[in-house]
Amino acid sequence: MPPANEAQKKVVVTSALPYANGDIHLGHLLEVVQTDIFVRFRRLKGQQVLYVCADDTHGTPIELNALRQGITPEKLIERAYKNHVQDYAGFNISFDIFYTTNSQENRQYAELVYKSLCDNNLVEQREISQYYCENDKRFLPDRFVVGTCPKCGAPNQYGDVCEECGAAYEPSDLKNPQCFICGNEPVMKTSKHFYVQLGKKEEFLKQYISSPGVLQEDMRNFVKTWIDEGLREWCISRDGPYFGFKIPDTVNKYFYVWLDAPIGYLSSTDKWCKDNNRSVEEFWGKDSNSEIVHFIGKDIVYFHALFWPVMLESAGFSLPSSIRVHGFLNIEGEKMSKSRGTFILAREFLKKMTHPQASEFLRFYYGAKLSPTTADIDLNQDELISRVNTTLANNIGNLHHRTIVFCERYFDSTIPDVSWDNQIADAVEDAAKKINDAYESCDFKVVIETIHALGSLGNKYYQDSKPWELIKTDKEAAGSVMVTCSNLIKALFVFLKPVMPELSKKIETLFGLSLKWDDYHFSLRNCKLAATEKLVKPLESKDLEKLFSGATINRSKEEVNEEGLIDIDSFFSVDLRVAKIISAQKVKKSNKLLCLQVEMGDQKRQIVAGIAQSYSPDDLPGKLVVAVSNLKPAKIFGLQSQGMLLAAKDKDGSLVLVGPHKDVSSGAKVS
Repeated sequence: MPPANEAQKKVVVTSALPYANGDIHLGHLLEVVQTDIFVRFRRLKGQQVLYVCADDTHGTPIELNALRQGITPEKLIERAYKNHVQDYAGFNISFDIFYTTNSQENRQYAELVYKSLCDNNLVEQREISQYYCENDKRFLPDRFVVGTCPKCGAPNQYGDVCEECGAAYEPSDLKNPQCFICGNEPVMKTSKHFYVQLGKKEEFLKQYISSPGVLQEDMRNFVKTWIDEGLREWCISRDGPYFGFKIPDTVNKYFYVWLDAPIGYLSSTDKWCKDNNRSVEEFWGKDSNSEIVHFIGKDIVYFHALFWPVMLESAGFSLPSSIRVHGFLNIEGEKMSKSRGTFILAREFLKKMTHPQASEFLRFYYGAKLSPTTADIDLNQDELISRVNTTLANNIGNLHHRTIVFCERYFDSTIPDVSWDNQIADAVEDAAKKINDAYESCDFKVVIETIHALGSLGNKYYQDSKPWELIKTDKEAAGSVMVTCSNLIKALFVFLKPVMPELSKKIETLFGLSLKWDDYHFSLRNCKLAATEKLVKPLESKDLEKLFSGATINRSKEEVNEEGLIDIDSFFSVDLRVAKIISAQKVKKSNKLLCLQVEMGDQKRQIVAGIAQSYSPDDLPGKLVVAVSNLKPAKIFGLQSQGMLLAAKDKDGSLVLVGPHKDVSSGAKVS
């Protein structure tokens, strides 16, 4: 039984709500895996943890996407919900409830929070000018206005940000504005809107973010800077038609999506409580003494550290105890991008990874990289293979295999009834304290490093003890080695269970246990073992080939029609040039990459290419190849790459560089 103080502790843990405008990708998974590891650790210790999440379903992008597809917003979010639930299940995410913000509960709490803001004199009304379409009889939110970017002159840009140059601006700054729906030129009209005066809560927010444990130090300083610079007022209304909740006692006004989105944490808890005969006050009540922990990305800190606490405090709810902020996910050193082939969906990972333990391996990899900082994390295929095989297959898996097989062969599949080595047991006790603190602080990287060190200690102990020799002369001494190693294996999987629950089930079956936190203590003796099952199948590069096939030119879905064909403009947007390879050398710590210096006419460029398994560096100087010359530069393994070579994959998997049949000047355009 867990200690009374652990069993009585109530904790609400949330992941940021995924937007119902698209599918779950590996960046979303980074956050929910981080949250799920924390949740499973707290449950392992016997705490009452409620893991809450929901789809964020309202706003202009949802309405716009539904309009493009010729369906209703309700149909769009219904489809997204089914996909999200399925994708998360594929990675064993243990939500207690995954709900939706388009619910009656969320409407009620949004209205309650809004009323409290008004009652506390935090809401002001003001008229503003904005675009209006006379043809469609509606005000146009920023995404419903398109025109020419005022900064770079790019056509067909939205009214808030240019996707070509990245400039942000007001819709009224656009040149040649048009209504997205009908294409007519809009006019300016005035409209009344509602603004929350965050500046009135400056002292409250300063005190809140300074509370111990609420934010990591770097984030606390970041948020404090926003407060010191002066808090801007927050517009919480939008003109209809708008996919969201109507503001009470108004004509054609709706709550802005960012008002009701975080309320989804509260309303989803309420829904779970109704379904389980519990009270939401147990978790969110002002005097509940519950712990509320949010996991979010660094791009939405402003909303969670400033807007959300003001909403909760105004409505009389408990404030978050901790807001854990993480960085972004990069793929092979690149930001996630459809055009570069580094945008990977969750279901794509499950479909294209051929290894049966792929989803657990991703959980392990994320765990091995996550620390309590906001630094970005890189998913690299070579590192994924190395980490999985080094720690899981060659270290822990090896200790498990050699121990259990020995017990089968010499002790009738039983852990002997003899004493264990107290030095190893003491090492586990010391490690448990370190691992406990690391889990609490979300320093999962330290958790995995400590587990790996214990596995290495176990393998060294096994090797140094030489049980294969002891069994011939001193069976009891050989048995002591088996008891020690079996208990160490049990401890390792107690520590690893929050990260890899499915792998840990194999150990639970082996020992006939349901592992809890306190089971890390050495306790096994005279225990019958179940049938041996291989723990880990090593990960090989061929298991990842289909997933990381983005080495070829990729196109986003918007550029491809239903038949998979592109138009001539899409083809000519890729600038193909003849390049002459000047030199080539291997990239350190990579068995696939070569760093090439190439000549394209008068230009000298560096290109990092994944051809090391098909070409020797000595074979390449002087060779003429075809390269993409207008690819955005990227860093790969810390090296700047300024293009991409074209290559064909042969039947045996080898790559053959594409080049001209006759001599031609370097820099010549391929058309």
